Amino acid sequence: MPVPAILASMINGVVGSAVNTAMENAIDAPAPLPEAAAVARPFPEGAAQGRMAPPAGLMEIVIDGKPYPRAPGLQIRNQQNMIVMPGTILDTVPVRYQFDPSGAVFRVWILTRTEIAAP
Repeated sequence: MPVPAILASMINGVVGSAVNTAMENAIDAPAPLPEAAAVARPFPEGAAQGRMAPPAGLMEIVIDGKPYPRAPGLQIRNQQNMIVMPGTILDTVPVRYQFDPSGAVFRVWILTRTEIAAP
């Protein structure tokens, strides 16, 4: 009968160690750079600026109240220039965007405050 108690103790030790390690790694993670310290993103020539509504459907994207078709390879990049899934955008956001040759939106960059203020 002592085996279950020993097994429980071993599992408790392993799980506790894993949780402690995860917490230490989370605490030691580098903080995001302040916006001023981030590298300025170069936008392609001709990239338009507007306000994008949260994507609701799979076929179109609404910018400045006008629906545009979504390109099959649509990329949406957040303020840290990381690709994000369309479903993670919950509010209307300021963006720069680019069309593909067929007229579909295929690149979107969510703007930082600095990028919004830039000419």
